Amino acid sequence: MDIPANGEYVKPMGIYLLLTLGALSAFGPLTIDLYLPGFSLIAKDLGVTVSEVQYTLTSFLAGLSIGQLIYGPISDRIGRKKPLVFGILVYIIASVAISYSTSLESLVALRFVQALGSCVGMVITRAIVRDMFEPKEAAKVFSLIILVMGVAPIIAPLLGSQILLVATWRLVFILLAVFGAVTLFGVLTFVPETIKEKSPLSVGFKNYYHLLFDRQFIIATIISGTIMGSMFSYVSGSPFVFINIFKITPKVYPFVFGGNALGFIVFSQINSRLLNHFTLDGILKFGISTCLTGSVMMSFSLFFDLPNYVFFTALFFSIASIGFVLPNITAKALEHQRKRAAVASALMGSLQFLISSIGSVLVTVFANHTAWPMNIVMVSFMLISFLLYMFGIHQKADQ
Repeated sequence: MDIPANGEYVKPMGIYLLLTLGALSAFGPLTIDLYLPGFSLIAKDLGVTVSEVQYTLTSFLAGLSIGQLIYGPISDRIGRKKPLVFGILVYIIASVAISYSTSLESLVALRFVQALGSCVGMVITRAIVRDMFEPKEAAKVFSLIILVMGVAPIIAPLLGSQILLVATWRLVFILLAVFGAVTLFGVLTFVPETIKEKSPLSVGFKNYYHLLFDRQFIIATIISGTIMGSMFSYVSGSPFVFINIFKITPKVYPFVFGGNALGFIVFSQINSRLLNHFTLDGILKFGISTCLTGSVMMSFSLFFDLPNYVFFTALFFSIASIGFVLPNITAKALEHQRKRAAVASALMGSLQFLISSIGSVLVTVFANHTAWPMNIVMVSFMLISFLLYMFGIHQKADQ
């Protein structure tokens, strides 16, 4: 497979480059989802409660947010490959060390370090794509990366559960270290250094200040955060809603959840094809409108007590259509950031995560044993995304 790079082609390693970039993007979700089924076993082994094990997730998420802001200026200053190699090595070492943890305190600390290593892939993958491609082609590549990255949330919990049937929770982290080693080989072998000339702009953290006044970047970043916030609220609320409200059995739940995730992946691949025939802004408008329409139809289904298939059909299109939005809004955010691509990617990742995590928090805070908290948060985030796009970016594009 050849990858168009600013009118040229990267041969012959295009498919391997894509797989490596996809693996780098999957570091975060895979490292979170793979160990979630082992919470009770970790608690029992370390002599703590399951709620205390939650601190290991909190420390990891904190490391993801902080680490991205650190890697951005460094990568713009010294290049892409060196920070990638360093971060992955930190990830591998921390993963192995976690497998030997004997206390909750050491596990919490090492998870933070592991996150500092894993987030390097999230930041620099977006920067590499921006280095190599113009916006429309970048959106196609982001769609293809989602094909690799999107598999992680589907298979990780199931894989984690299967591992725990035959081994201890510690093996999970050994396997994550192996995944890191394989990805490191891919980086060393297939990922080129995409910064040819170091920019005088990339001299420090002051670039974050300049980005805050870039209208298109900030609006696109907030949209990516609110769109992901809707997805996070779905991920957080769906276990209760599916199992307790719609009476889906725990055995069937992963398949329903996986079906929506598969829809997201499929739509992201359709997005890549549509970009050959339609403008990026046109697809963005359609995708955000469909996301909002789907979430509103979910509300109608709940309010009028319509058949369950109406709710689940609307939910499917609301989640799957994010595949039309996320690759394109990412490309839109980074469109004018070639000289500070990694800094922009880092700030985008941190703000995106900060905004999107609010979704799961709100669902938890307003939980009332109905499906409404999940649905209202989804509608609210989708509506914000729609209004920001229509009156912030799309209006400007039409001028």
